[in-house]
Amino acid sequence: MKNIVTQLPRFLNYLRIKFYLSPFYLFPSSNFQDYNLLRFCVCPISNAAVLNSPLRKQQSPTPQLRNILIAIVIFALCVTFNNFTSICFAQTRIIDEQKLTEIRDIITRHTQSEIFKQLGDKPVPKKIINDSTIVIKATSLLLEPDVLEKNDPEHKIIPSKSWLLKRRTLALVYLSYDDEKVEEFFPALVNEITNLEAYEDCSQMMRFAEEHTLRIASLLIIRNDKKIKIDPASLTQWYVDHVERYPGRNSEQLIIRFLDMVKELNGNSTSDKILSACAAPFAKVLLNSQDEKITARGKKLEAVARWYDLPGNEMQLKGTDINGAVFDIATLKGKVVLVEFWGTWCIACVKDFPMLAGYYEDFKKSGFEIVGVNTGTKNDAELYVKNFVKNTKFAENKTITWQIVLDGLKQNTKDRITTYYGIETLPQSVLIGMDGKVITLNPPKDSLREQIQKALTPPIDPEKLTPEQRKLWEQKQQNDAAELEETKRFSETIKLQEDK
Repeated sequence: MKNIVTQLPRFLNYLRIKFYLSPFYLFPSSNFQDYNLLRFCVCPISNAAVLNSPLRKQQSPTPQLRNILIAIVIFALCVTFNNFTSICFAQTRIIDEQKLTEIRDIITRHTQSEIFKQLGDKPVPKKIINDSTIVIKATSLLLEPDVLEKNDPEHKIIPSKSWLLKRRTLALVYLSYDDEKVEEFFPALVNEITNLEAYEDCSQMMRFAEEHTLRIASLLIIRNDKKIKIDPASLTQWYVDHVERYPGRNSEQLIIRFLDMVKELNGNSTSDKILSACAAPFAKVLLNSQDEKITARGKKLEAVARWYDLPGNEMQLKGTDINGAVFDIATLKGKVVLVEFWGTWCIACVKDFPMLAGYYEDFKKSGFEIVGVNTGTKNDAELYVKNFVKNTKFAENKTITWQIVLDGLKQNTKDRITTYYGIETLPQSVLIGMDGKVITLNPPKDSLREQIQKALTPPIDPEKLTPEQRKLWEQKQQNDAAELEETKRFSETIKLQEDK
């Protein structure tokens, strides 16, 4: 019994640390003075006993005695749970004026009031992470239900709840920029914006938090972050809602900066997913701008939206071919057509030509056509493209025998196909079905042969088949689906490797 009484202060300190202060031990601070102060402010239970005990500098109680004491406490909790817990929680929320003032000073001292330009571009400094962690601990303590009402009802020490919310929001912004902490704190930052809506004096901080939330979400989706998945359609709606709430050039510039980040991906699979979701909504927003430069960017984005809207629709393509004849893609309706945008200077484009020449030779008699749209300038088209097409030979003396349309012959760049569809990078390709509607954009080269074969195969009406024919047809459909799924998985793996 004497041992139990002797070790009681140590055990109370152990309970205080393990069961109530665990969140504080998960985020150790470099400022131990403030850290210890917060500990004693949060949980005054057993403080006096621990401070007055000669054992306060010793370690936790021995395992045997600790287990006995835990058993006694658990029994007491079971007998008088309601009364005990109400008294316990009431005591933990009683903070005297001196401690409350010290907590306020901690929050003020550690709040980072300046936003550094390198956020998102460079690692967040460790001091800012530590300071922000302290601010979140301290503000979260005071924002617990009834804490301010019981300890500072007239706001003589703590200015207001909104004062605490603004400082906690600022700390959440900093921690959300850190790669190691974004998974934990970014969702909290998104929820904090909802909390700010209830306070009129938080409108400026709410806008600030929204802007940085959009920037952080943009970084996550650009990096294809594995911890937090951002849906392109959801992010697009966040941007549109933000511009509606805060109309003007600053909000529109947020969209411009995001589009510049997507452009740096150089047309990989991630940028295609993002642009297919955001091009049309963003174009609508930018076209309504009062700034002429932003409006011009909106027109370009409108063209990009046309490109991503092509699947399932007919393509507009008219011009002059390499022999000077008028070309209209509508004349090829009833055939499967591959439209290939290329330039003589584009190494990746020319590299695909031997493969295209093979496909064209194999499927031409079955109703397959290739249309190469050269994007070079007028001088390039007249002086170089013709010689390039005439003299270029591949393996087995194969040459470019498909139609070549010279987009650069059009004097006004606004009339060019590449301008109409917002094409800025090469190569780009479009596969069109026999009905004249686009099947897909940029079909993977490794599965292009299968897609051409499938497009050339006339549709079968299963109702007109005999039972035996229908059984064979259904079996073939299952095999084709399995093969297509396997090809799709392989293509996605290749794309991921290319993106890396």
